[in-house]
Amino acid sequence: MLPGLRRLLQAPALACLLLMLLALPLAAPSCPMLCTCYSSPPTVSCQANNFSSVPLSLPPSTQRLFLQNNLIRTLRPGTFGSNLLTLWLFSNNLSTIYPGTFRHLQALEELDLGDNRHLRSLEPDTFQGLERLQSLHLYRCQLSSLPGNIFRGLVSLQYLYLQENSLLHLQGAITHPPNHPERKSSLGYRASGWKGVRISKFCPLPT
Repeated sequence: MLPGLRRLLQAPALACLLLMLLALPLAAPSCPMLCTCYSSPPTVSCQANNFSSVPLSLPPSTQRLFLQNNLIRTLRPGTFGSNLLTLWLFSNNLSTIYPGTFRHLQALEELDLGDNRHLRSLEPDTFQGLERLQSLHLYRCQLSSLPGNIFRGLVSLQYLYLQENSLLHLQGAITHPPNHPERKSSLGYRASGWKGVRISKFCPLPT
């Protein structure tokens, strides 16, 4: 076959192939190994699989992420997608949460860090940026104190669980700020099991 004729026949074939590739739907983000994923609402369930770190390549559309009952020790910035509404990390081996880990999770409504018995301290800006957070679970850790401004900016917080810690003093505010629509109802919190706990006077939560 003449070279010119060969090129003429190949060009339309190549064009057709490109058109077929463009017509294919984009592949959905894959589900992390050992996890189960659901489409509605976008959910990734990775509990009880002995993960020592948060699985890589989580689908960016994930709204609910369940990572409880693993062996995760450290949380770092950039680990979680910004679409998260619910994040469960209870019953792990968490000992370190680096500053900025949750800062970009502006849609997050529930964060469960409970039952992490190696979690002894938190940085003042650990929960910075979580303006929509409604429920925060810190029960059954080894917290002996909390920074005075750790709840700064949590203007939507309604439930705070701190029971079964080693807290001796809880300072700062845990009520709604003066301009909050639910200012008349104080923040519900659970602190059962404390011994000798002194709670300072509650004042409006800093914004």
